[in-house]
Amino acid sequence: MHTQQHALQQINECRQIVQQLIAQTEQGNQLYKQMLQQEQQNAQMLQQLVQREQQAVQNIQQALQGHQQAVQKCQQILNTCNQMQQEISQGAAYNVDPSFQRFQQQPQQLPSYQSYQQNRQYI
Repeated sequence: MHTQQHALQQINECRQIVQQLIAQTEQGNQLYKQMLQQEQQNAQMLQQLVQREQQAVQNIQQALQGHQQAVQKCQQILNTCNQMQQEISQGAAYNVDPSFQRFQQQPQQLPSYQSYQQNRQYI
């Protein structure tokens, strides 16, 4: 009988240990579920950030293209000015009409981009 009682006591202890393990495992499961939810939220936020960054990249690329086009247009204007100056200078050697002398004046400096932006605010 004593052996039977001892066996029952060990079974009860085993049962308690298993119940404690179950409780601890369930607590661990809850923590993992919280971590999973947090990581899913983090992943979603990162995806949104990636989309915003991709949009920013596109905007910057478009701005660069616009600036490159502006530089090309300015270069064309500069070439035209140089060509006109050369033609006028060559014409002056052949006694060109004095009314064309105004083209030989120094070109005015173009306004800076900053002043352009400031004036643009008032449009």
